[in-house]
Amino acid sequence: MGEIYIGIDIGGSWLKGVALELNQGITISEIPNLLKQHPVFKVKSRLGIGSETAEFIEALSELLSLLLNADQKVGAIGISTAGVVDYSGSKMLIASSHLKALTDNRWINYLETRFSVPVTLINDADAASIGAAASGYLSGFNTIGVMPIGTGLGFTVWRNGRKWTPDFAIPLFGCTYTPEGYYDEIASVTALAALDPGKDLSTIFVLDEYKEYRERYIKNLAGIISTSALLYGTNKILIGGGLAEAVSAVGFPLADSLKQVLIKTNLLSTADVEIEVMPEGNFLPLLGAVLLAIGQEKAEATRVKKAYNQFNTEIPLDETIRLELLTTTELVSLLWNSEQAAGENLEKSLVSITRAADHITDRLKEGGRLIYVGSGTSGRLAAIDTVEIACTFGFPRDRVLTFISGGVADASIDIETNFEEDASAVPELLLANVNSKDIVIGISVSGSAYYVQSSLGFAKFTGAYTIMIQEQALESLPFCDQVISLQSGNEVLAGSTRMKAGTATKKVLNFLSTTAMIRLGKVHGCYMTEVECINEKLIKRAQYILLTLYGLDENESFEALKENDFVLSRIIEQLNKSDKDIRK
Repeated sequence: MGEIYIGIDIGGSWLKGVALELNQGITISEIPNLLKQHPVFKVKSRLGIGSETAEFIEALSELLSLLLNADQKVGAIGISTAGVVDYSGSKMLIASSHLKALTDNRWINYLETRFSVPVTLINDADAASIGAAASGYLSGFNTIGVMPIGTGLGFTVWRNGRKWTPDFAIPLFGCTYTPEGYYDEIASVTALAALDPGKDLSTIFVLDEYKEYRERYIKNLAGIISTSALLYGTNKILIGGGLAEAVSAVGFPLADSLKQVLIKTNLLSTADVEIEVMPEGNFLPLLGAVLLAIGQEKAEATRVKKAYNQFNTEIPLDETIRLELLTTTELVSLLWNSEQAAGENLEKSLVSITRAADHITDRLKEGGRLIYVGSGTSGRLAAIDTVEIACTFGFPRDRVLTFISGGVADASIDIETNFEEDASAVPELLLANVNSKDIVIGISVSGSAYYVQSSLGFAKFTGAYTIMIQEQALESLPFCDQVISLQSGNEVLAGSTRMKAGTATKKVLNFLSTTAMIRLGKVHGCYMTEVECINEKLIKRAQYILLTLYGLDENESFEALKENDFVLSRIIEQLNKSDKDIRK
């Protein structure tokens, strides 16, 4: 008998839950369809203005009695709820007045004490996004707004494989105020349902007597979608929640109706935002909660905790040196010598680097993605490589991703400040729908960052090939398939891993990605044949490549580039074809 994973969705009126038994051999890709076959139970949440935490705990207990038999073992619990959840998913930070009881941690302590398993919270829009990712809605090089609509308006932004959180905050789009009221109120379907309290919400979308109300609601919702495109650059909107269930039940063409309003009223200059209704509706946050529970348990099961005295990089290279007493010349010379040594030490790891490069090449050939995960300097170095792979080799941007603890929106200029390195990366990897075709490379010089460990532990469970880059030389670790050891040694300035370790990390990433791109045929000789011509320098580089490889002069190469939208690879393909035809 397998362990039971519980997903709970907390609403103002109802507390919904589903339980999934995960037997050995079940893959993560099978879970969405499996879960659809399980009953969803619901009880009154007993939440409201002035409600007590003890009342909510009673509701939880009632729900759990419906979900579980006495002899079943719980593996983990994932919880979806409206409001602001802290980055680690351990507590509620901000909740509406009717959900205020949730900010009291006693209900979370109740679950942790009763089951002694990971209990993880997540914002309901983020949970719906995880469900959407698992159901195939989130993909490509897009900026997608996921918009579950029920009592209020949930909203989260998924951008090119990652959750987008500028200023390390979720976009509280529903709190936007207009003269007509808050977006939460304008988009709410509760007011629509109240028009005919004796019937299902879906009837509002089919009966002629409600046409005027329906049209006003759609016009207002179109305005909200327009604003999301202007504020967040969304080129696609996914509508979920109770609204999606209601319109899907009666076949009402909500997406088409919204598009017509956008075009007719010119709310968007291009009106090219794609709109899609997800008929799974309220099932998606429950699916997201269950997947989160499974992912967190799998990550936690392989966690390795290290003592501080095991970190080589925290010990000075020479603890007798008084750096503040050295001259500038002496300091620069010392740093140069130590960084040289860091590069030379990588020779000990060439075999493991080679093995990793071959795995990357094989996975990318199969259509998989190269995914880096890191914290602090490690994550930023990975992000540099991600950007360069795309423009240097013309490799699709949606197939090379970097995740940095705290979120990528600000990580390039701001260091994490709230224990983000110690939080789990599982929610973000779930949003990226990591799968068995992918290769995930975690970078943690100390080897201790749980953000990195958790990403690899979960990715390994999905079947992705997983690699850990760390300073310490180890043959294996329980949360990954392979280890690449930097062996950069102690730092001149103890603990400053942006120095020797950072130099070694950048070299390893250069070796891995460049080797893989060469093996994928992205070069000819010493020239990059798929470089993106996105500025004057790169256009000149493309012209030089065409001159060197094919003898085209400056005018001929420029005209060829111009005629082919400055896509160098297209010209080379044409020239190679012409050369073959001539030889025939």
